[in-house]
Amino acid sequence: MKRVIISCMDYRLTEEVLKRADKDTVIFRNAGANVKEFLSRLKEIKPDEVVYLPHTDCAAMKLVYNVVKKGDAVSENVKDKLISVFSGQKFETLEELERLNAKLNEEMLKREVTSNVKTELVDVSKLQWPQKRAEVYFYPISARPTDKVGAYILQSSSIEDVSADIEIAKDKLGFKDIYDCSGGECKKV
Repeated sequence: MKRVIISCMDYRLTEEVLKRADKDTVIFRNAGANVKEFLSRLKEIKPDEVVYLPHTDCAAMKLVYNVVKKGDAVSENVKDKLISVFSGQKFETLEELERLNAKLNEEMLKREVTSNVKTELVDVSKLQWPQKRAEVYFYPISARPTDKVGAYILQSSSIEDVSADIEIAKDKLGFKDIYDCSGGECKKV
């Protein structure tokens, strides 16, 4: 059975993702657990099951909220990959947006990838938070970066898949240390 986990890159979720993944589980992580960004990769994999793990207190959803409700500026790449999913959607609060994010992405997964989707909006207030590290790492979908708990983790088949997320990490979240670990050794980008 092909199993996929999709989650946010947030440092508070790494342990949650790892405890749900066996050695064969494929893991995708980006800003906001944004399914649109991974859709073509997911269709290639053809998973039998998707575990979808967005979360509360999400910086990506705060970014979406500020762009949609306050007119904050973002690049066309970020608009296309993250913001466009919410075009024409109604929400008033960040909490409504986080629930909407979970709902829209679950619907997209069920419509485009597999009907076997298990969604859990992870309440980060109920987690024990690791020490936060001001670093972002990119890993391939098979990696289990247990030594990077506390850092922000991006995972996909190619670093090009998460270009908008790297942009968000640099320009909106202020990260200076971003590493590509897809070749086995982590190299600063």
